[in-house]
Amino acid sequence: MKTHYYKLLTVIFLLVSTSCLKQENGKYIPGVNGPKVNIQNGKIVLSVELENIDLNGGVSLPLPNMRRSSFTISPSFSGNGGFAGTLLKVDFDLKDVESDKFRVVPNETLPDGRDFPFTIDGTLPALAIHVPEFKDSTFYASNKLFGFFLPIDLPEGFKASVHYKIKINGGDYGIVSLIHPDSLGNGAGLIVLLTLEQVRSNPGFQKILKLSKKNRNRLY
Repeated sequence: MKTHYYKLLTVIFLLVSTSCLKQENGKYIPGVNGPKVNIQNGKIVLSVELENIDLNGGVSLPLPNMRRSSFTISPSFSGNGGFAGTLLKVDFDLKDVESDKFRVVPNETLPDGRDFPFTIDGTLPALAIHVPEFKDSTFYASNKLFGFFLPIDLPEGFKASVHYKIKINGGDYGIVSLIHPDSLGNGAGLIVLLTLEQVRSNPGFQKILKLSKKNRNRLY
């Protein structure tokens, strides 16, 4: 009897301990809140809030070449009960990058041709998917990584370099990087990338993905 009791306690502990994602806060980027990583409906949810951009409406569309994944742009609901800023949200399904199309991929640079600052050769092994409807963003997807480059306007005089890891429940799951404008003042943006090997190999993350398919309206 005691054995069954302890087994039940163990199952409850696992469900409770893996039912939420504790993401560490990274360095602050002016005008940008996030990115945040959540799980809902068996998908990984990446969200970024832009404080200084206001929209009158929004749009939600599937990602090109990734029929299970989608992106949404909408006004952001503020804590004061109104709407201020813009919320950008991506619902990413791991199944979308499991086909052969995403296994052998080209080496891509930033949208303007510059090198990625956190790679050895300045490139990413991924398909680059340009989506003008999503604030002119470019998505990068392969069997090994998924993320996006989001163009943003930096405050005048902001010169700090910002690069930090996405840490969830103490583990590394990707990187956030701020790209400064080129010599002509163009090309500034925010990079958010998930490393999918860590996502697939972490039992806790996988349990939450499965659990979210049963509790479809819950955001983890």
